[in-house]
Amino acid sequence: MENKLKDSSLVLEEALSIPYCIGKFIDSDLNKYNDIYKLIENKKIKFIVTLARGTSDCAALFASYIFAKYLGLPTYSMPPSIITLEKSKFDFSEALVIIITQSGLSKDLIECAKKTKNMSATNLLISNNTNSPIINESHYFFNINAGEEKSIAATKTFVMTLLVLIKLILYSSNQKINSLITQLGDELINEATSQWSLNGIDSSINTGFILGRGIGFALSNEISLKFKELSQEQIEPFSSAEVMHGPKSLVENSFKLFTISINDNSGRTVIDDSVELKQYTNMYYEISSNKKSPFFYKPFNLSILDPIIIMTKFYPWIVKYSINKGLDPDNPRYLTKVTQTY
Repeated sequence: MENKLKDSSLVLEEALSIPYCIGKFIDSDLNKYNDIYKLIENKKIKFIVTLARGTSDCAALFASYIFAKYLGLPTYSMPPSIITLEKSKFDFSEALVIIITQSGLSKDLIECAKKTKNMSATNLLISNNTNSPIINESHYFFNINAGEEKSIAATKTFVMTLLVLIKLILYSSNQKINSLITQLGDELINEATSQWSLNGIDSSINTGFILGRGIGFALSNEISLKFKELSQEQIEPFSSAEVMHGPKSLVENSFKLFTISINDNSGRTVIDDSVELKQYTNMYYEISSNKKSPFFYKPFNLSILDPIIIMTKFYPWIVKYSINKGLDPDNPRYLTKVTQTY
């Protein structure tokens, strides 16, 4: 049964396709990237608001860090219900509103797009659906070009969304975007056989933390979500600084403690922040460029692209880990592909 499930796992197939999706992601139409850059450069955009749900909201959190860090723009991840349920009104005339939805069909985000447009926002849609009704309410549409994602748990659409967001940053810094992405895709394809091991992880323990800072904290939210969706484990995401303000009292033996350390200023502090905590548990796991780590990743020559590498390695691992627990990752409990909320 286990081998049959492995061979037929749709989500695993999609996760393993990520390097090839990246390799093909050469967007010849850079005019829209230039348009956004010019709006920011000419001070037409003073702040950014993101609207998203689920995995896309983890990408929105990633966006909030990179736009603040690299462009110096205050960025706020707004709950859609502020607009749909609370009926709040804003002056968005100097705002770039980024709506992220892989399906493009979430009713609350469709409603948000209509209302933010009426609030004079510049709407930017990032989606995998070229027929999304939100396109009609958006000034700019960025297609993530992930190909159809049939599995309930999002994998390749998350990574490709990060890639679009990163491209917006790379364009603003005059980086050679397409050549960098081609290089990254090639490296990931070459690294595809070097996957993380399932050894040494006690699957009977279902609670823990995953810590990160900066863009690593955004990844910790998505990794936490996948632990919940696929392996039914409550691995909660925290900033490695915030966890010290109370939650650390939960850490003990037989409590999983994961950390994500990316090669940037915020990421490097995670290791220092966790020195104390890892003394309290016998289940400490480090995702880093430390070659001694069981969750080692080879960093790219541009750290903003490291999250792509980490998630490309994580997704196949969590799928196989869930299968080894006797779970079916193609049919996560209670979940559907498109979740309708308001």
